[in-house]
Amino acid sequence: MTAKPSLFTKIRDAALASGLSERAATRKARLLESASFADFVRLTPEQNVKLGFSRKARRYGLKEERETKATLTISARQFETKRTQERFGLTPEQATEARRQGAISYVSADQRERVAKAAMTREENRVVAEIKRTRHVPSNSPDKRRHGRHHRVTPDTEHLYREIRRRKLAGELIPDGEWHWFIDTLGSSKTLVMSCCAARRAHSASR
Repeated sequence: MTAKPSLFTKIRDAALASGLSERAATRKARLLESASFADFVRLTPEQNVKLGFSRKARRYGLKEERETKATLTISARQFETKRTQERFGLTPEQATEARRQGAISYVSADQRERVAKAAMTREENRVVAEIKRTRHVPSNSPDKRRHGRHHRVTPDTEHLYREIRRRKLAGELIPDGEWHWFIDTLGSSKTLVMSCCAARRAHSASR
């Protein structure tokens, strides 16, 4: 397996591509590689644009460095790698798993909320991907009159699934008709049958 380029190599290559000399690029790369995560600051949307990135880019530069077209930055991934390595001696993935298990704490309540929302979106996307591969969703309603029926998957299925799920997670009582449709749709995802069962229990407990 080919080893991934080091942070030093990536920064040095970017510096050379920007027109810096070999000597200047090496010096710059060593400076950014050796700097602590605390020495960096996230760029503003205006700074991103000035340096050739999109306004929403997550780029970080040294706090004390004067901003010019030759300013070098690191990505959000590189910044997080520095931070978790310095604070915990872990990779970002290892730190995420450690937080889930309670071994290390979140930096803030905001970070905890962002992580939870990202996990929710990933789960929704997994279900939606499976739904899109299915033309019809079989009914699993406790109402025997509905047995053998199927829901046709339409372009609106994804939107309706996400809407009902988020309403439920917000604590809203979902009407039976919508809830049966949701359970049928969720049950069609083979990878999330357990989620389907848990959702049924949560709905029953709330009624």
